[in-house]
Amino acid sequence: MTRRTTLGLALGAIVLAAAGLCALYLWYAGSARVLVNGGDAGGLARATPESERFDAAALERVAHDPAADGLRALVVMRDDHVIFERYGGGLKADSIVDSGPLAQVLVALLAAQAMQESLLSAQALNGFDPNRLRAAIEAGAHERYETYLSRKLWRRLNAAPAWIALPARNAATPADCCFHARLLDWMRVATLLLDDGRFEGTQVVPRGWVQRMLRPISIDGQRGFGVELAPQAQGAEPFAAGGVFWLRGAGRWRIWLVPPLRLAILFGAAAPSSSGAHSLWDETRLPNQVIRAAADRPSPQNDASLLQRLVPGH
Repeated sequence: MTRRTTLGLALGAIVLAAAGLCALYLWYAGSARVLVNGGDAGGLARATPESERFDAAALERVAHDPAADGLRALVVMRDDHVIFERYGGGLKADSIVDSGPLAQVLVALLAAQAMQESLLSAQALNGFDPNRLRAAIEAGAHERYETYLSRKLWRRLNAAPAWIALPARNAATPADCCFHARLLDWMRVATLLLDDGRFEGTQVVPRGWVQRMLRPISIDGQRGFGVELAPQAQGAEPFAAGGVFWLRGAGRWRIWLVPPLRLAILFGAAAPSSSGAHSLWDETRLPNQVIRAAADRPSPQNDASLLQRLVPGH
């Protein structure tokens, strides 16, 4: 190959690379979406089920349970270590997924930083309206939601860059949906929720805020601040451990958090073939199977009143 040919190939590669970067810029600039800058996207720690006192065969059975039909992702994390992963439907750990309503927990977590910086009034925390809260954060911080989210949370989790779809160009950024991120980066969020706002030893969210999120804000006591509480789950039986809370995504996407075991379970499945099948899906069956696969699982918490526990029949 001559020197002139080599130079021509090199120049051609540079032109193609520049064209690719230009196309990427135009894709973001010309589409109805905003970028959420991330960190170095370093890998999460992994361990074997056995080293974290789990029955590996039992976890494998969970992935093949009828309730897991259409499985696209099942990830189990214990003590900040991923101990089990199964993917389907073309997904893998670094696939970008639309989080749907899971996105609401992000603005709930950001509210802690905004309160700490005196950017929010206590009135903004009445009830839980993700977009009203997002607007209040933007007004207090004098920057767009996606910038504040990147600076205060997403980059600090070392998560890969993500993006949020907008309903129209230049529209307000939604905080209740449309957040597109790597599938496994949701386990970083789960770590925050289980570790009182810490990630890899750093206090990302102020201590005590997650407990604040778990206070019921609805009259029926089923919903917390950006999270779902145990009574909200629809299943044939209650959760097999006390203190469970969870995040509801679109369709059959869920993240269950089990603080007594320092356990997080992410599950996603393809939409059922009919709305009737969706309405019958058991939201406690899969997490209970994972909980029961732990050799050191705690006894289920009795939700009866103190009087009922002390005096049966009352």
